[in-house]
Amino acid sequence: MSLMNVIETGRVDLSEMVTHTYVLDDIVEAYDLFMHQRDGVLKIAIKP
Repeated sequence: MSLMNVIETGRVDLSEMVTHTYVLDDIVEAYDLFMHQRDGVLKIAIKP
């Protein structure tokens, strides 16, 4: 079983890795945050 299969089946919950969520209109701000590693950022989710 591949890692993608494990994630798809929900055997591993990676949602805790997402520390910040942005809408697509704020993608520049999201990239800036991640690039400069501010505010404890680990992973950013971009939502349409």
